[in-house]
Amino acid sequence: MTRVRQINTMCLFMVAYLLSYIDRQILALLIGPIQSDLLLSDTQFACLNGLAFSLLYAILGFPLASMSDRYPRPPIIVGGVILWSLATMACGLCNSFWSLFLCRVLVGLGEAALAPAVYSYIADTVPRERLAGTLAFFFLGSFLGSGCAFLFGGWLLAFVQQHHFMILHAWQICFMVVGLPGIFLGIIIALTVHEPSCRTVPARPATTSVAISFFRNHRTFFSLHMLGYTLLAVTLFSLFSWMPAQMMRIHHMSHTELGLTLGIIVIVAGCGGAFTSGWLIDILTKRGLWYAPQLVASSAAFAASIPLVISVTTMNTHLAIISFSVAFFFASFPMPPSATVLQIAVPAPMRARFSAAMLFCNAIGGLSGGSLLIGALNDHVFHSAASIGTSIALVAGTASILGGVLLLLCIPSYRTLCNGLGRMERISDMPALQEVV
Repeated sequence: MTRVRQINTMCLFMVAYLLSYIDRQILALLIGPIQSDLLLSDTQFACLNGLAFSLLYAILGFPLASMSDRYPRPPIIVGGVILWSLATMACGLCNSFWSLFLCRVLVGLGEAALAPAVYSYIADTVPRERLAGTLAFFFLGSFLGSGCAFLFGGWLLAFVQQHHFMILHAWQICFMVVGLPGIFLGIIIALTVHEPSCRTVPARPATTSVAISFFRNHRTFFSLHMLGYTLLAVTLFSLFSWMPAQMMRIHHMSHTELGLTLGIIVIVAGCGGAFTSGWLIDILTKRGLWYAPQLVASSAAFAASIPLVISVTTMNTHLAIISFSVAFFFASFPMPPSATVLQIAVPAPMRARFSAAMLFCNAIGGLSGGSLLIGALNDHVFHSAASIGTSIALVAGTASILGGVLLLLCIPSYRTLCNGLGRMERISDMPALQEVV
């Protein structure tokens, strides 16, 4: 694959990730009108924003990842992009909690196909010394997409409300508009992206039992790694999901003001954090610091906790915005190292499935569990919409500190695993690999 084609492919993947986050995050901005029109509680909204999306996203990520380990990955990516885009547009036709729940489930199913296939594709085409930086570029799509969802979603909602579309609610039209570009992107990827010629699929692919055996032999590392990054996902997704509600309820921002403020913060601080994280890991790795991913991620987790708590507990709007920007910058650091480590530490025939396992933990624990816990605390413990900041601080702040501690604890087992991987990389046939793992 030529350098130019590689860059074009990475840009298309990043745009796909961008659109996926627009389609999943637009719901958080539309919390007010959706709750008003469908009469939803905070817990029900958390189910739509977290559980519904993560249900099939987490479960079907494994068979889709297994397909990515064995079959050409571009068709899998294209199918996922088109499915989640159609499902997002279908959200605009919903008029009840359960119909919207079902469409959000289908959005999650489509997006489950993207990340494991792209991780595996990148690992096959990018040298290890540039892996973290390349993955960081891919992850920029998540923050650009979320930022665009806030930035243009607020403007779009205001525009639709002003023009009084009588057939559908304004939030329904927003879903239909943001889902449409993914259809065209899927067609472009189908026509331009092809499986790399350098990829070698083993005659006997790694079976699920082999992958499970590999996990068990290194269970200390994988348990600490996945649990640690799941807790950090709780922090990041809590800010994604509930900060719009915090800003509207406590600081009385309009949808337009909120979209502009959060959109700029997510794009600038999120992209800056992901890029800085990948850059630091690549630099430190080249200098011989083998545990650079854990060091960078854990340091950022500790750094995010204090400004996070300040941002959701202060009544000063300016202080809330500034501290949220700092917290979000550091909260975005863990995304590149979480994927980078798995691409390094897992043999190629099993990478996509281990990536799916990581995404499963992030979806169930980080997106669904964290969001549901915040909604439940607000509904059943504090019994007040105005207490949303306290709920966020308790859940996201605690998760950030605990996640950082676990990543530091997994450093010794990471070294043991990497030493073993150095031996495994010299083994070319799967029977030998099965004996080693």
